[in-house]
Amino acid sequence: MTNVKRNTILIIDDEPSNIVTLRHILSSDYTIFGVTDGISGITAAKLQKPDLILLDIVMPEMDGYEVLTRLKSTKETQDIPVIIITKLSSDESEEKGLLLGAEDYIQKPFSSLIVKLRIQNMFKVVTRNQVIAEQRQQQTILKQILHGFLTEPDENSLFSNTLRNVGELMELDSALLYWIDDGNSSLICRHEWIDTELGPETYIDDKLELNEALRKSISNMLLDTEGNRCLHSNNPYHMEVMNSYRKDSNDYIFAPVFFMGDINAAIVLSRERGEMPWNESEINFAILIAGIFSRIFERDAI
Repeated sequence: MTNVKRNTILIIDDEPSNIVTLRHILSSDYTIFGVTDGISGITAAKLQKPDLILLDIVMPEMDGYEVLTRLKSTKETQDIPVIIITKLSSDESEEKGLLLGAEDYIQKPFSSLIVKLRIQNMFKVVTRNQVIAEQRQQQTILKQILHGFLTEPDENSLFSNTLRNVGELMELDSALLYWIDDGNSSLICRHEWIDTELGPETYIDDKLELNEALRKSISNMLLDTEGNRCLHSNNPYHMEVMNSYRKDSNDYIFAPVFFMGDINAAIVLSRERGEMPWNESEINFAILIAGIFSRIFERDAI
């Protein structure tokens, strides 16, 4: 299992040889899709949600300018960066493409190295913008959670609303809150949020047995001096710990909720489709939410 997500690039060019050439240049670093007309390109962009589009201008039926205009005016695709790669060399052509929303403009014939460097630089900008946007979303959710912490007297509503906010923000399949049972032997699901597209499936009363491996892992978290306060599927050992009793252990974050130094509950966030590994920001956010739940238990105890 790799912990690095490969960025995806969609190439829209009516010359198959151009797609083959770009695929040869880029496929070692990126996942490449290619289509040979504008309509198919727009459809592929909506379905595949690529991280970057390389767009030719001179194409029959629908030229690249029209494709670019439609991409930038459609909600599903307007934020996908576009680099124009074309044989048009005039300043007017480049100006028009940039005015329509393209992020960069490369003329054919092109240097393989220049294409690679332009794309690398583009992804640096995209990654930085994604991190900033994610941080702003997390801050918004945290404000809502903290407001509920201060104003919502019913802990059940607070737990449920928090799981919903986290699930929607992180685009999860499920966000579950397990409470420890009276015998201190199992964690039992008491609150849940499930993506509505998955249908009526419920995890309420689902049980996680506190077996020896899981207890040992949780104990190690308390002793960890580097703040590693959760189990997640990016770590092969953590997968082994969870694999015996979690059907969605292929892609999860398990963040324990501590109270008075002992585990009192746990949050389990899942992407059952295994779309991409968890990034550091998501893992830290899950740990932060678990910490807020700890404060809720402390508030109610007081």
